[in-house]
Amino acid sequence: MSQLWTDIIDPAALTGYARESLAEYEARKGTLARWLPNREVPDVVVRFMKGQTGLHEVAQFRAYDAPPEIGRREGPKRVTLELPALGQDIPVSEYEQLRARGVSPTDAQALTSILNTTRVVVRAVSDAVERMRGIVLMTGRATILQDNFQSDDDFGRPAAHTVTASSLWSSPSVDRLDFLEEISDVYEASTGETPGAMVFGRRVMRSLAAGEQFQTQLLNGGARNATQQQVEDTLSAAGLPPMFPYDRKVSVGGTTTRVLDDDKILLLPAPVDPNDEEGSELGSTFWGRTLTSTDGAWEIEADEQPGIVAGVYRNPKPPMGIEVISDAIGLPVLANAELSLAAKVL
Repeated sequence: MSQLWTDIIDPAALTGYARESLAEYEARKGTLARWLPNREVPDVVVRFMKGQTGLHEVAQFRAYDAPPEIGRREGPKRVTLELPALGQDIPVSEYEQLRARGVSPTDAQALTSILNTTRVVVRAVSDAVERMRGIVLMTGRATILQDNFQSDDDFGRPAAHTVTASSLWSSPSVDRLDFLEEISDVYEASTGETPGAMVFGRRVMRSLAAGEQFQTQLLNGGARNATQQQVEDTLSAAGLPPMFPYDRKVSVGGTTTRVLDDDKILLLPAPVDPNDEEGSELGSTFWGRTLTSTDGAWEIEADEQPGIVAGVYRNPKPPMGIEVISDAIGLPVLANAELSLAAKVL
């Protein structure tokens, strides 16, 4: 039976390395945490207020010495949600250990194998959470359909915020600008706010640039597709929000899978720092506290327990295999789902 192994590196130190690796990986690959920022909670249940983001009733004028009118407002709704667990266990085989150590075994060489494997199990968790962020923003729901675990949390996004263009952008003559203005108006009408970002992938970007409204007409009667900067300038001139290209992919069951469908555009609030816990009215990515992190043998301080953790286990019997384990509890959540809109355009 494998046992916690701290001869090379203890869990607290490896957890610190895992979190640094997670932050570096997210920064390099790009992350939707810019709209659903990370937020740590010391629990497996989260409670948040689903507020009203629309316009508030105006105040009434009054005569001098008359009391102000009593205003009305819809109270925010308290939502309680259970966070699911996730993680990955990857063995460092006897052969890998021997190859890493070479003819002169050292702790440093063993540590290299452990850290390399830690990066793998951390990226697996990062990709799973990022994929769920994409599902949440595209559908307004957090849906998990696995053989071993299923859940479905509906955050109540208005049906009008999941739309399909009446004329898909298969032809350069289709009016792209009119449709973008139309969905921006839908967003503003239901929230009282203009969208702060348009998020989409390379395929949508190319289709935008190929639209006649964005093309440069040539003297010989031909046309040249717009550059990204020209597209941005045209959108800005029309009063539309800035665009944020996003094309991150993950592996699901050995199949390369896009985090966001490449035929959709998302309208979202302006981006924030991925670790700004209070930065977005749209929602958050909640990271809970695992039971693993509270184990005294892991020696993780109480205020550091929420979030991903990592440790090394070893079987004392031959072949003395090592396992590097990541453990986490987390879920992206929409507190105000109406602040997101997904539109299919291709």
